[in-house]
Amino acid sequence: MKLYTFLKRTVYLLLVLVQVSAFAQDKPAAQAAFSGIVTDPNDRPLAGVSVAVQEGNAEVRTGADGRFSIRAALNDVLVIQTRDFLAKTVTITGDKEISVTLNPALIDAGDEDEVPIPFGTRRKRQINSAITTFRASNLPQVPIASANATLAGRIPGLYVQQTGTAPGSDGASFQLRGLTTFGPNTVRVLIDGVQRPFNDIDVNEIESITVLKDATSLAWYGLRNGNGVVLVTTRKGSSTRNNIHLDVQGGFQTPEKMIQPLNSYDYATLYNEALVNDGSQPIYDDAALTAYRTGSNLYRYPDNNYIGTFLNKSSATQRYVLSADGGSNTVRYFALMSYFKQDGLFRFTDNPDFNSNQGFNRFNFRGNIDFDVNKNLTVGLNVAGRSENRRQPGSQEAGSLLSLLYNTPPNAFPIQNEDGSYGGTSQFQSNPLGILRERGFTSSTDRVLMATLDVRQKLDFWLPGLSANINFNYDVQGNYLSGLNRDYQVIDASGSAPVTFRNQAPLSYRSAAFASTNRRNEAWAGLDYDRSFGAHTVNASLRASRVVSVAPERLDFRGQGLSARVDYSFRDRYYLGFVGGYSGSENFPPDKRYGFFPAVSAGWVISDESFLKGVPVLDYLKLRASYGQAGSSDIGGSRFPFERFFARNTGGGGYVFGTGFSATNSANEVSINNPDITWETLTTLNAGADFKLFGQALSASVDVFRTNRTGILTQSAIPSVLGQTLTVNAGEVESKGVELNLGYEKQIGAFLVSLYGNLLTSDDRVLAENGQAGLPAYQQTIGRVVGSRLVFVSNGIFQNQAEIDASPRQVLSGRVVPGDIRYQDIGGVNGTPDGIIDNLDRVRVDLRDVPKTYYGFGTTLKYGPFDLLLHFQGIAGRTLDIQGIVNSGPFTFNQESLKRWTPATGTSASYPRLGISDRANNTSASDFWLVSGDYLRLKNVELGASFPKIFQNRLGMKNARVYVGGFNLFAFDKLGIDVDPEIPGAGRGSAYPYVKTVYAGLRASF
Repeated sequence: MKLYTFLKRTVYLLLVLVQVSAFAQDKPAAQAAFSGIVTDPNDRPLAGVSVAVQEGNAEVRTGADGRFSIRAALNDVLVIQTRDFLAKTVTITGDKEISVTLNPALIDAGDEDEVPIPFGTRRKRQINSAITTFRASNLPQVPIASANATLAGRIPGLYVQQTGTAPGSDGASFQLRGLTTFGPNTVRVLIDGVQRPFNDIDVNEIESITVLKDATSLAWYGLRNGNGVVLVTTRKGSSTRNNIHLDVQGGFQTPEKMIQPLNSYDYATLYNEALVNDGSQPIYDDAALTAYRTGSNLYRYPDNNYIGTFLNKSSATQRYVLSADGGSNTVRYFALMSYFKQDGLFRFTDNPDFNSNQGFNRFNFRGNIDFDVNKNLTVGLNVAGRSENRRQPGSQEAGSLLSLLYNTPPNAFPIQNEDGSYGGTSQFQSNPLGILRERGFTSSTDRVLMATLDVRQKLDFWLPGLSANINFNYDVQGNYLSGLNRDYQVIDASGSAPVTFRNQAPLSYRSAAFASTNRRNEAWAGLDYDRSFGAHTVNASLRASRVVSVAPERLDFRGQGLSARVDYSFRDRYYLGFVGGYSGSENFPPDKRYGFFPAVSAGWVISDESFLKGVPVLDYLKLRASYGQAGSSDIGGSRFPFERFFARNTGGGGYVFGTGFSATNSANEVSINNPDITWETLTTLNAGADFKLFGQALSASVDVFRTNRTGILTQSAIPSVLGQTLTVNAGEVESKGVELNLGYEKQIGAFLVSLYGNLLTSDDRVLAENGQAGLPAYQQTIGRVVGSRLVFVSNGIFQNQAEIDASPRQVLSGRVVPGDIRYQDIGGVNGTPDGIIDNLDRVRVDLRDVPKTYYGFGTTLKYGPFDLLLHFQGIAGRTLDIQGIVNSGPFTFNQESLKRWTPATGTSASYPRLGISDRANNTSASDFWLVSGDYLRLKNVELGASFPKIFQNRLGMKNARVYVGGFNLFAFDKLGIDVDPEIPGAGRGSAYPYVKTVYAGLRASF
């Protein structure tokens, strides 16, 4: 679909929505003042109650005496609502005083306390499972591309790790309740019930985010989503209010935590030292070192700081969002358009022909409409789309360019020769300035359209409370590549005669074509039954599902199943639940393709019992527990692993026959098939408690869980002489932990304080894994944490030859000299120290890259028109291997290399001696390079101020707020080096630098 057509249809739909809204508000013009009073069941007046005209703009609040006066017309509907009471609607039928009595809401069961579950909702007090719902209105409005990155530290049990910050490639990964497998561990994101990408949704499209964590919440999906589910519910319209919202934000992003490069003098000095350590001769003489130090001839002895020259200190980011919501009694709508733009950090990218800077821009659209065809039939249509454009220098060369900036020696060549030509050598034929100015750019455009049709037909004429439901989605995505291409010459002018490399080429179009396209359909259909019989309430659902994923370059993916759920409550105090999923995957043998996954739960609102009614501090207490199974078909490995596949070999890849020993065309078995392969099964026990204390000021939830995962794929113990591997479902992991969620809110005069915090700590142990036979106990994974490391145990650095002679012989490299890491002699063939350091001396340690504990906490403070938001996120029990970070840069030298061992620095050195080719001893996996990856980050801070009411009224605003803030500002860690603890690879290798965002914004509602 062309962007013009997409925009035209978007505008058309918005106009339709505006017309619907205008029609819905077509009221009689005659208005008058109507007054009334709002009380509780004991006839006590209620102050601060909102009284609003449905489908209108008039809204007032009751005074201390519970009274109100509002301008409205006859037959207008008033919506009366306040916290801790059930909302009520009243139709104006005359000029008499309006008297309204509001009934208290059950604690944890108010109008704003609905919890989304798979294809349904429940009040929180009805939930027995480990489910957490987070309202998107509590997320910050930050001008970054990925909404998922803002979730870090906000939802208990969900570990959110940012994976990058490059334009169009930033985002975050999810992990739920520890590391429960040594196989794939992908948490599935479902938007409006179906699997969709989360990275590129605008945060203003989201109503709530719900995380499903235990068996009774996941068994519904059978074997499809056992690793956990994040349910994203998009916003809907309201029949009570019509609103238009405008959000405008702008900011800048600055790179942080980058290990600085060496200047040419330090680099040449260290390079000479490393050569001498290797037993070679230095290549830079005193004259060259002096020239590098003094900068006397920068063309012959260049001194380049590529990072400082070619990366800006900041780049711009901006976001604009316009949304509208509202409706009438029969039609409810939500519509949104947003635009996001993020610039890259590269410099020297503008020229008359093109801009080669890395960049990203995205246009989002969403229109959600719910229409009551009649009193029994409701039709919902959610349509969303986006157009994304990612630009990179050259032929998608952002990574290669960054690698060039990080890893090219500062003295390799002058960036430009005296005549202005691009410098280079036979070894270094890529010039960063040439790439940015001459290589053109590549534009990658993604266009996505997502549509969901939801139909609900009440069948009360057959059976009261029965309804039929159909949910169908149609998602398509296409990618288109285009751009401009040019090439440049590199000239080495250091010799007596210039030498030219690369071929100069004129500007031309890159091949423009569709790179990929795919389609995904998912359908759910079935029955719901919701009915109360006095003190008894039954909620039941039955659904059949089928999913198909289609792409031209592969076979289709398919899956299907049945899901059932029954919830029963007595007196809204005692709860029982059952859920079961029966589903299959085409990746398993036909006779073993389907599995059934049941789960049960129970809950008791014990605070409603008479023996606890007299406890003054206790407002609410519910005990709950669940037990059952869920499955995961995300087991890794090849597709259709139960089948035998053969590949054709041609030419030299075939078998050798005859006396001539020449290869011939033939075929070979790709891998050994496993006719018994199956899914992973998770058996989970969860026990929890939810409570509120001190007049509901303090709320908390505590969960204790234990999960046993079986059927994890692991290598079978077959002879290596077969030349093939076989994976079998023989792995097992046990995970147990505690999850805590706290909240406190108190109004003290004009000052409102809100505090929150959450924490998850878990212990995950391998109970079974193949490949351990013959290994000594200290090297086996059994009983160790998932993700443990196998390392040598270090014992400092050798200071002299005498220490080497007195120590066990290390055979990890050709030689061991002073300045090398010393290792401990752990064991030999017989399991006892043997005086030799080899692979039998490696030890498995419970230190991994994934944290055992993660948490978040923060506060919102409000005083009058001002507010301050602080959010912190942290992890503990994570270990980083910094060997590749310290030994990075051009020929593995950087600023950290200045802390290396020398005879002069001796025992104060942080790292071993330098080397060029003779360094295997010092780069082997060992605990020498393992450091704590724990950190506490100020994830978000924001200071805002609301406009005065008088000013808002003059501009026709309902509310308006301006604010300034920062995202990913800084972290407290124990690393001691310029590395971001969350993304340690950022700013080195070929990775984009880690950036923080400082922004300002305006939010207004009309």
